[in-house]
Amino acid sequence: MGKLSALNTLREKLGEDGVNALLEVIEEERERTRDHLFRLLEERFARRLAEEIGKLRSEMYEEIGKLRSEMHDEIGKLRAEMHSMKADLIKWMFVFWVSQTLVIIGVIFALMRFLG
Repeated sequence: MGKLSALNTLREKLGEDGVNALLEVIEEERERTRDHLFRLLEERFARRLAEEIGKLRSEMYEEIGKLRSEMHDEIGKLRAEMHSMKADLIKWMFVFWVSQTLVIIGVIFALMRFLG
């Protein structure tokens, strides 16, 4: 049975006002159902979005924690290496100053013997 013949049958049984009232009831129910479905979908979407954001935050905090730990380890290694380099630099500076002092003392003694 087609849509038109169904409407014609309803018009015969209910009359024009009855058909219009029935169509209004059906339209109101359709809108109410649509609004209800949209609310359900919106609630599900919001809940799912909150879950996914929570997971993302958790993963981010975990990765940030790992990154901080790695940076802390690398900075510790860098500090140890810098301390070692500083100690080597001080050692070689001391050797240079001692050797320069000995050379100057040697030059002074040679000048004193030569002049004196």
